[in-house]
Amino acid sequence: MTFELFGQEFGIFYIISQVFALLTIIFNLIAIQQRKKTRLLNIDTIAAFCSLGHYVFLGAWPGIFNKAVTSVRNATAAYEASAKIKVPKYLPLFFVALYVVLGIITYESPVSLLPMAAATIFTIAIYLCDVRKIRYASVVSNVLWIIYNISVYSVVGVLADVILMINGLVAIYRYRKKKK
Repeated sequence: MTFELFGQEFGIFYIISQVFALLTIIFNLIAIQQRKKTRLLNIDTIAAFCSLGHYVFLGAWPGIFNKAVTSVRNATAAYEASAKIKVPKYLPLFFVALYVVLGIITYESPVSLLPMAAATIFTIAIYLCDVRKIRYASVVSNVLWIIYNISVYSVVGVLADVILMINGLVAIYRYRKKKK
């Protein structure tokens, strides 16, 4: 079973990838609305695993490697936040360096570097910032993922990141309003 979209032919793997993208939307919508960093990161870890499945079924290598590292990074950050342990200063640098190396290895075009940039921004935010700044980083990260998802023809992926960007902006506004 195949169908054509934007001049490209797609089959069952594409449909499965879009289901994983839909699951990613659901978990990310829940994550970004959390008040506590630990809960945000735990739920975001689940979303990263779903996103990993999304890119696996698309065969999008920059996205695959990025989301594999992101899953480990989020799980590590969630554990550190819940255990209230001090993060070694090198850990965020380790993840950023890993994203850069993987970005170089999986380089296909300038657009293939966007997952690396998005992950770097979000990594710095989750390790060095509070929840409010994580929300800002999430919005910037989603803009980069929108462009990447367009390049890999992921309709639900683009929709996911548009929704998540709007959701992040709503969360920023909502919590800013409550703070005042």
